[in-house]
Amino acid sequence: MESKWTVTGVVCLVGASVGALVQYLVTPTGEGDSASAQVAAAAAHLTRMRWAVVLDLPILLTIPALLYVGWLAAARTSRLAAIGTGLTFAVALGAVGYLLALDPLLYAAARQPDRAAATGVVSDYLGNGVVTVVVIAYLAGHVVGFVLLAVALRRARVVPVWAAVAMGVWPLAEMAGGTAGARWLAAAGYGLLVAAFGACAAALLRSGPAGALSASAPPLIAAAPSGN
Repeated sequence: MESKWTVTGVVCLVGASVGALVQYLVTPTGEGDSASAQVAAAAAHLTRMRWAVVLDLPILLTIPALLYVGWLAAARTSRLAAIGTGLTFAVALGAVGYLLALDPLLYAAARQPDRAAATGVVSDYLGNGVVTVVVIAYLAGHVVGFVLLAVALRRARVVPVWAAVAMGVWPLAEMAGGTAGARWLAAAGYGLLVAAFGACAAALLRSGPAGALSASAPPLIAAAPSGN
């Protein structure tokens, strides 16, 4: 019987990646669109926007999922894996705190009778200095962190080469698609994330019951009590 630690890791890895892909396919707004265009799209597809807000919840699983990826990449002993895990974890926290808040804001703005005023609020939010810094840090840390994790995973030989490549390429494809307005490319990027995290989930299952946590487990996870 698989340990609770292993099962939790699989749920986080699969749930976070599949949730991100489905949320992207459902949301009617574009990443690079203006505030007015995003509010208009949300208002025209209010039901889809409502579901996009709900589907933001599985994306929160990315935060613990990254700890499992770091554990597989041997972050306790590999400086490369530790830096990659730290970067991706830190920018994920920023995304949860500020970037995911945009969807509920767009949904609320789309329901307001005064479209101009509502759009102004969204525009002010997007133009806020703190949000701008978070976005820049997220984009930079996102790319660098996942590339480092990809290399570390391959060096640890815990996932196939294709999975490591998918881990390093997915943020580039997603960002390029979002910038160019090519939704198919961004969706393909999220598909690569599903493949990479799925391979990590399979690696966790192959590692056997980890109910008795080893000293190499992520610090936040190792502190938790084990159980079967």
